[in-house]
Amino acid sequence: MRFRSVVVAIALELILASVTAALAADDDPRWLFSSSVNYSVGDYGTNKDTTIVYVPFTFGVRLIDTLWISVTVPWIDQNSQNVVVTGGGVATRKKAKGKFAQPATATAESGLGDVLLRVAYVLLDEKPFLPEIAPYVKIKFPTADADRGLGTGEFDETVGVDLSKQIIGSLYGYVTAYTFVGSPPGADFHNSFGWSVGAAYTLVPSLSFFAFLNGSTAISPGQADPLEVRVGAEYRLTRAVKFTGAVTRASRVPGIAQEPDPELLARWTVAHASFRAEGR
Repeated sequence: MRFRSVVVAIALELILASVTAALAADDDPRWLFSSSVNYSVGDYGTNKDTTIVYVPFTFGVRLIDTLWISVTVPWIDQNSQNVVVTGGGVATRKKAKGKFAQPATATAESGLGDVLLRVAYVLLDEKPFLPEIAPYVKIKFPTADADRGLGTGEFDETVGVDLSKQIIGSLYGYVTAYTFVGSPPGADFHNSFGWSVGAAYTLVPSLSFFAFLNGSTAISPGQADPLEVRVGAEYRLTRAVKFTGAVTRASRVPGIAQEPDPELLARWTVAHASFRAEGR
């Protein structure tokens, strides 16, 4: 089975770069709106390239200081139905049967993706020797058209935890999550365990660098476990405008970025083309 070792599409992320607009006068927002453009190309173990453009629109509200609730409405475009986007990443339809079997002829489809609801709670504020700990729950609602290959037509549920710590001008973080992936009739998808570890370093007030190592277990039978490294930089032109670029290399199957979490957007650099507005 052939897998790409280099993600061709994510090189385009460096070309895209990103523009971030912050409308608030402080760094402690009560609400946040964000959008991004995530572009990927890979065969995902199907021996045929699939191009996916995933554009999430996320609105988050911090009801109290420790509680974030966000809703993401994504638009998705893909040039084949060989794979499908789930709450835990991209899954292949290579071994699916019946109505969900991989079609013989590839057709381009685009439209509404699966809506995501995410609730995160800061269980422990950052201490001198302890990281901030924020568990979260995410639910994927089957709003995408499964007949057109834009979704599975099933609910997915994710439980995870986000840890972050400031150390001498750098921000370190670790995210781990487990996704219960709903299997449509004819498919046998596996639940997925995913993780991400990374660091961001501010060289000067206007320039910072970041690096992430992301991995997860495969969702489809016979699919290799995805693993990727992402590095990039952010340049702050003004307090309200930031430019971000990143490059990703995958050792097995390239993944696709899901909706940007409001908490992560507030603390981490976004490694794809993005827009953000926030306020009190």
